[in-house]
Amino acid sequence: MVPVTTVIQDIDAPIGEVWGIVSAWGSERLWFPNIMASSVEGFGIGAVRTLTFKPGEFTVSERLESVDPLTHTISYALVRNPDHHRARNPRGRLVLDSLAATKTRCTWSSEAEWVSEDFKADFAKFIHGMYSEAIDSIGKLLAT
Repeated sequence: MVPVTTVIQDIDAPIGEVWGIVSAWGSERLWFPNIMASSVEGFGIGAVRTLTFKPGEFTVSERLESVDPLTHTISYALVRNPDHHRARNPRGRLVLDSLAATKTRCTWSSEAEWVSEDFKADFAKFIHGMYSEAIDSIGKLLAT
């Protein structure tokens, strides 16, 4: 696997509150920036969420590969990827760590079997920005 990017950011909220948001597979429209629609087929491991982003209105589908409430870890694989010809079998992994009673570290990483050389930098920048904005959004949501 080829590493794409890793984002490490802290949220001023208890790990249980952050986990309650990120583990609700298919509810991303409620907290993930720039999603105009989200849905889920199935339940638990193997469930597929479909996310439609704006303003470019592209759609991805992601299959839940693992979820571990003890280690606060989620991993998923893209099964519908608009850039499939430039990135093969992208995967994501989100890990939460409790730093204090009201502070949680989010480590969100992605990798792929292959990424074309002319796409690597743009792909990494796009994914990095998307993960960072999503973590910021969770922090803002829990601050209210």
